[in-house]
Amino acid sequence: MTTKANANIRVVTIIDLWYIFVHRLWVMALAAVVAVGGLFIINRVTFVPAYSSTATLYILRQNEATATGNSDSDFSLALKVVNDCDYLLKSHSVLDEVIQELNLETDYKTLSKSVSTSNPENTRILEVTVESDSPENAKRIVDAICEIGQEQITEAMGFQQVNLYEYGTLNDRPCNTTSMTTYMLVGMIAAVLVYSIYLIIYLLDDRIRTEEDIERYLGLSVLGDIPNADDKKSHQYGYYKAYGSHEQKKTGKSRKKRRAK
Repeated sequence: MTTKANANIRVVTIIDLWYIFVHRLWVMALAAVVAVGGLFIINRVTFVPAYSSTATLYILRQNEATATGNSDSDFSLALKVVNDCDYLLKSHSVLDEVIQELNLETDYKTLSKSVSTSNPENTRILEVTVESDSPENAKRIVDAICEIGQEQITEAMGFQQVNLYEYGTLNDRPCNTTSMTTYMLVGMIAAVLVYSIYLIIYLLDDRIRTEEDIERYLGLSVLGDIPNADDKKSHQYGYYKAYGSHEQKKTGKSRKKRRAK
């Protein structure tokens, strides 16, 4: 029973995988081109440019006069302050004041989603980024957030610990454009998907094609084969068969003509 069960299992070799890849390469390439072209058209139709501006805050020591001289404790304290600043910069007290001061036509929730912060590893730097519909507006908002946030943080913590190191940048290039890496990734995914479909079709195909398939699935031995039984094929045996039948037709026609005479 084990032998029959193992005999019915179809083994896929590297040659089979390469065969599918080579013979379906044009379909995979076509799928990749269609996917990339479709993504490009969708981006062109639905694209709304967004611009970003980034300002930098530097976290100072607690107080130079009360410094303990332990740099490790100062650094750990600064990293904790970074998390506090991240929370306070997105608080209602800061963003609501920014909206009121700049007369922005937006609400707190929308503005909060457009604000992001990052802390480079092993540094006391906090980068604040704002996305908006224009580069000037993005710079104006991020500068206001950092200035008002600096005051709010100082008031909340009771001492000066955050310094506005660099104001927002002015970048005229949209930050939400689709990169070439994304297009390449989409094309590769489309090609792999098409290849997977053809591989599944190949695995589900249980038709008997070769002598090995007859011996494997039916358990029968092939004693012989008829070479080129189809007259339409152009191999050696088929050619002579077709040629012979053609000569017989010619001979028959000539005999009929002689009899008629």
